[in-house]
Amino acid sequence: MTAKSNGTSCPGRVLVYSHSWLPQQVDGVAVRMMAHVNAMRKRGVKVLLVTPDFVMEGENKEVPKFDISEGIEHVTLRTQKTPVYRKNMCMSMAFSNLRVLVQAIQRFQPDLVHATQEASLQVVVTACIYCAVPLTVSLHTDVAQIAARDDGFSSIGGSIGRLHSWISVRMVHWGYRNWALGGANFFPVSQQSLVILRNAGVSEQRVAPIIWGPMVDRDQFRVDLPEDSIVQARKKLTFGMPESYLMVYVGRVTAEKDIQFLLDGHKRAPKHVVLALIGPGSMADELKQFHGEEHRLYCTGELASREEVALFLRAADLHVSASRMETVGFTAMESISCGTPMLAANAQGFAMYLTHGVNARLFTPGSTESYDRELAEMMATKLEGKWSRESLRSTMEMASIDACTDRAFQAYLTSPAKDWRYIRLVVSLFYFVLNWFCSIAFQ
Repeated sequence: MTAKSNGTSCPGRVLVYSHSWLPQQVDGVAVRMMAHVNAMRKRGVKVLLVTPDFVMEGENKEVPKFDISEGIEHVTLRTQKTPVYRKNMCMSMAFSNLRVLVQAIQRFQPDLVHATQEASLQVVVTACIYCAVPLTVSLHTDVAQIAARDDGFSSIGGSIGRLHSWISVRMVHWGYRNWALGGANFFPVSQQSLVILRNAGVSEQRVAPIIWGPMVDRDQFRVDLPEDSIVQARKKLTFGMPESYLMVYVGRVTAEKDIQFLLDGHKRAPKHVVLALIGPGSMADELKQFHGEEHRLYCTGELASREEVALFLRAADLHVSASRMETVGFTAMESISCGTPMLAANAQGFAMYLTHGVNARLFTPGSTESYDRELAEMMATKLEGKWSRESLRSTMEMASIDACTDRAFQAYLTSPAKDWRYIRLVVSLFYFVLNWFCSIAFQ
């Protein structure tokens, strides 16, 4: 650590590994890590970014276009589908990737490595032990919830596929404990992340005493966006329907996000309510056929830029999500920063970071009666007084990027394990080989 930044010790050099970075990966990991890397750069921290190359052998050979800020060096690693959750990609569990990481660390000489939790993280763990560099792992995703709710989590299917998923979740928890034993410190993104780590049996000594918490770019997501652009965005999403009530969902259009619950609720809603689903996903192709004024459904399955998302959220009367597996709920923070209230399932991150009756209304997960009641209450609420757009926005001050950067720097101060390094290296290499073998078996 070097000089102070906003009163917090600031690292001089940080190597960041993020398994999610491409614009089409519309998840909170990519949004958060992009914002964090840029925030560190603005504070004078030297950053080396490492990501998968997102090129799958036998599929698309075209190298994707990365959005990398000027002044940030970028290194890519070979890519594979995640061993179980085949919809996602991660770095390959390969010795070639280990060699590239070791060379990058030795050349860049970072004060620490910050990596996002993913299936092949043993590569990073091993490289950091070998190079004697502290490792901070940020925990973003509740894999157990995804496995429980997504029928496509395992590519095998049937009872064997369910057993495959069950074993995989236990292996994930085993991986968390193994990374901790290897010397990694965990940086929980949310209170839910703490629960996940405790359930996995990770020692509290290996968890940073601070939570990253909600993060939102309050300069981009704000109330005072250009009025003419807001009007055009609303006209687009409502098909120009007069006196419509616009509900917007932003994120992956997939089964585990409980999209079907929203669709069923939309059928029961008043006829002037329009539901806009913004984002791609496995359900999008099927839903495109219902896109149009007749069904009061906007769903093209296409990507939206961050600028478009901000306009869509600001143009909406309500932001809605029935998902029960959000560790934080990024789009909720973005919506509220735009002054648009939230209707969400009372679960996980939504329950922890939204306040019922203040900036959101929370319904009982899976309950149609509770959803309909809270939607009716929200539709009857005027955006004025304590529900004014400015009042809603004020509840997200703690989620500013600057505040989140300060919290990250505090987490980086957590002391890494330095004893028994060679023993830890041997153990880590053993688990690396074991993971390598398993990744081949699951391909």
